[in-house]
Amino acid sequence: MTTRMMLNVKNNDTLDTVRDFLKSLLELRVVEMLLVPLEVPTADRVTPILVQDPQDLNTANPLAPVMRVNTAAVIARLQRGDGAHRIGAVLRPCELRATIELAKYGRVNLDRLMLIGIDCMGTYESNDYAQIARASTRNQSPTDEMLRWTRQGPIAPYRLRNACQMCEQFIPENADIAIDLVGMNVRERLMIEARDDLAENLHLPVGDVSGRDKAVARLHLIRHHRREKATTDAMQMLKDIPALLGLIAPCTACAECVESCPFCDTNAFTPKPAQEAHTDRLRDWPSGETWSARGHALGPIGDLIAWGRRAASCVQCGMCESACPRDVPLTALQSVLGRRVQEEFHYIPGRSVTEKLPWAVA
Repeated sequence: MTTRMMLNVKNNDTLDTVRDFLKSLLELRVVEMLLVPLEVPTADRVTPILVQDPQDLNTANPLAPVMRVNTAAVIARLQRGDGAHRIGAVLRPCELRATIELAKYGRVNLDRLMLIGIDCMGTYESNDYAQIARASTRNQSPTDEMLRWTRQGPIAPYRLRNACQMCEQFIPENADIAIDLVGMNVRERLMIEARDDLAENLHLPVGDVSGRDKAVARLHLIRHHRREKATTDAMQMLKDIPALLGLIAPCTACAECVESCPFCDTNAFTPKPAQEAHTDRLRDWPSGETWSARGHALGPIGDLIAWGRRAASCVQCGMCESACPRDVPLTALQSVLGRRVQEEFHYIPGRSVTEKLPWAVA
């Protein structure tokens, strides 16, 4: 169960209020360290960095509408290197879903992690954000523009990354603590949702806000229409072989899309016949060899299976498309490829850590 609480905004400064709230998590020892986007070395570059000193959060900006990397991948690397600390991670909804998916693969240990979700109005491409930020003042920054729209609707959607324009899951679910922005007058107050056991330690007044559900529904409808159009266009592309070949012909196999994916270091997608259901017994080949002696490489079929599994687990963060130097609409294509599997098994990536992966259902 969760408790809804109100966080009053000081001096109409939403960003400073969020910074102070995050500082309190360190000061109250709710977490030992925080992984949070910081403006380093200047405000036009926002990158997730692990901090332990509350004063380092003076340059934190988890509200900045930019996403240089999916933080779930950073969490996986951090936990691989240091398993002693309990870390709190401030995450956008797609990053949170990717973290939960990685937990299913054993890449992330949720027992040593506090998930701090935040509503996402969308993000710019990194270069666009940097250009806007350099040309803006403190009160006219991209962050300030985003905050002006949280109560009623989105910022001009055509300026956002394609993945954000079609994102229907912009509210964090399954977070230990959530910072709510949509539907709020963010110059006056924010809503904090926390697990009951954590809420007691935050010392915030209990409260709720009317109008949030309506604002969320409105934004969801806008995103849904854009998603349907993008996936329809992508579906037509997949059916039109010459057009599809023309789209991927410029691809140089640079692998930027793969390396930017939060699952890039995960080999769980690759089928391992000896470990798959109903394939754990020895088989005889015409050559007289047994299955185990011959090995388990499946060649192109294995690649297709791995691609299908990746599409089923795709959280639509759009990092692959942002990294593509040829501007291939990979987010929409991935959506089409994964939708059939997700609908068949009623599977939503990152919905729950207890929900089995589609290919693990027997």
